Amino acid sequence: MTAVIRSLADSLRRFGDDRLEALLVARPDLASPLPRGIGPLAARAAGATSARRALEALTLPELHLVEALAVLEDGCSPAELAAAVSSDPATIAPALERLITLAVVWGEDELVLIRPLKEGLRTPAGLAAPADDDPPAAQARRRVEHARAAHGEVLDALAWGPSTVTGSGRLAADLRAAGIVVTDGESLHLPRPIQLALRGGRVRRTHVARRPAPEGPAVSERIPGSRDAQAVERAFEALRLLGTVRSFDEDPPGVLRRGGLPQRDLRRLAERAGATVPAMATALQSGWQAGLLGHDGQEWHPTEDWDTHRLLPAERRWAELVLAWARGHHLAAVVGTPDSSGSPRSLLSDQTRRDGVRTRRGSLLRALRTAPGVQASEDSLCASLAWAFPLVPAEVIREEVAALCTEGEVLGVLAAGALTVLGQELVPALDEEITSADARLADALAQAAPPPVTEVLLDADLTAVIPGRPDESLLPLLDWTEPVSRGGALTVRFTAASVRRALADGRDGEALLALLENSSRAPVPQALTYLLRDEQRRHGRVQVSRATTVLTAEPEVLDLLQSAPEASALTLHRLAPTVAVTLSDPGFALQVARRAGLSPQAVGADGRPADDQLSHSLRGGPVDPDLVTIEGPELRLPAAEAVTRLRAADAGQTELSLTDRLLEAIAQEAEIELGIVDGRGGVVRKRVLPLSLEGGRLRARETGKDEELTVLVHRVTLG
Repeated sequence: MTAVIRSLADSLRRFGDDRLEALLVARPDLASPLPRGIGPLAARAAGATSARRALEALTLPELHLVEALAVLEDGCSPAELAAAVSSDPATIAPALERLITLAVVWGEDELVLIRPLKEGLRTPAGLAAPADDDPPAAQARRRVEHARAAHGEVLDALAWGPSTVTGSGRLAADLRAAGIVVTDGESLHLPRPIQLALRGGRVRRTHVARRPAPEGPAVSERIPGSRDAQAVERAFEALRLLGTVRSFDEDPPGVLRRGGLPQRDLRRLAERAGATVPAMATALQSGWQAGLLGHDGQEWHPTEDWDTHRLLPAERRWAELVLAWARGHHLAAVVGTPDSSGSPRSLLSDQTRRDGVRTRRGSLLRALRTAPGVQASEDSLCASLAWAFPLVPAEVIREEVAALCTEGEVLGVLAAGALTVLGQELVPALDEEITSADARLADALAQAAPPPVTEVLLDADLTAVIPGRPDESLLPLLDWTEPVSRGGALTVRFTAASVRRALADGRDGEALLALLENSSRAPVPQALTYLLRDEQRRHGRVQVSRATTVLTAEPEVLDLLQSAPEASALTLHRLAPTVAVTLSDPGFALQVARRAGLSPQAVGADGRPADDQLSHSLRGGPVDPDLVTIEGPELRLPAAEAVTRLRAADAGQTELSLTDRLLEAIAQEAEIELGIVDGRGGVVRKRVLPLSLEGGRLRARETGKDEELTVLVHRVTLG
């Protein structure tokens, strides 16, 4: 005969190792730090904070079961629970099993919801909170039957609506007189037993056990293979857009006071690249999340990782970019929309961050993989995501679905609401280690992409056509030209402005001619050679350099500074005997000058001594907000090892601490004798029933009394 389960701790002790591991993986906060035994684990799982976090991870059918258990009396059967949600025991079994695995519910024939959720869900399923003057269930049913003859349609309308209602006049007076509604300040509400009677004892009218599948028209292609070709083209286009950050060294975008990229700079970058603002935002945001972009408080620049990234093959670069997007915590599509304060959200900032978006994005991608032949509509995707995350507001769901469709198309993983050949490989990569995920995605792009071409077709009108995906060796042509058209072939044109821009960036004209001679079957047009030679002769007449800090001093002082070993890091450039410039920021230059034995002074733009506030800003730049991230709890140990330690502690092989002994008592709902140290150093002995332990505070109820007491744990002793 199976022993009766009397507590959550009893339920967890019956778990096999696999089920305990599943619990710790689903609720990693329970193992941080690892409790010393099953009892402390159960008490922690029943804590208010952890319970609320677990509630947010429930799907719609699981949430409905929790709401029903919050309404029903403790100890209800699975059949009673199924009836309360308008279902049957077999249908609710998978959701109920997961609730038990998550330590939210315990019991077999007699089900019990953990106390924080039982007490915390005050208005489940739209029902009113329980009140002392609520009528008994039998009396509530009699009131409803008596009032139904006169107001049947009204009662049917009230049954599944919210408990708070508005109205006045004769109808409201009749319902008050019949005891159907009661006055609540200036409004009316239906007592919980009354509304349950109106619903026929049910808490939910329907129970959606299966996740709604993405729906829409069937995927079709006028030309076979065109979808794959478009996906590949978008993938390489995203790489091209990200590659425009090379121009940041010459014309860097600014940094907003709150952090982020100004909207006007984003529009300018998109226009210069010949792309839409959402496409440019997606490429830059993904690169930023991959660590390829950063700022110094004033300007955005490529980071040190950028140089390493650029040396990788194109397929590897795309894999890094799309994984940074899929595993990131930001939405690029919301850039420019107002936040809660009404200010527009800026790109590359915490204003586009959203907790949980990575999980929800992965959930949508997995749902799309189950419907490979469907161009899913946004409405069907919203319904699917709302089922998986029922507590997320509808406007957030719709915003994230729209963002997924927009950003996914930019990166080549989505097309018209369906996963592309690249997107199909992204979904399994989400669960893989980063190295294998990179390899999987790079291989997918390499197999789907046509081989790169190394040939260019030159014309006398100064245009050049690359008939296919350009090989890496042809990419320098993009620095010398203006794009004319993109598609199956890339057409570019050499102009005086584009050639001048390339020369200003330090490009080598002779290297360009050599490249064209090697990659073109026809001779280089004479007009192109003349254009290049003419611009080379004009180039360099006026030299423009860049300096961040200007140093002025007597010639002998600058000589001393320039010869000091400490000043080598400044790379000083002498413009005149009394003037030198450096690319280093003013704060660093001040520090170097001090280390060289000099006594420098910070001055403003007008040459007058700077005030203390300016000097402070010169000594230290702003803190990059992107260096501070907020992450949820993670499982620090492998789940199997954590379970082994829990088993050992539960077998008494490790000594329990005071906290663990209190947690054990909470889990067993057992009274204990404890001492409380008072302000004079004395100890007051009490026998109590511990209720919860959170934030270093023990909440308990003294035996024989109704009042609860709260005491700091460090003032508690156990005999």
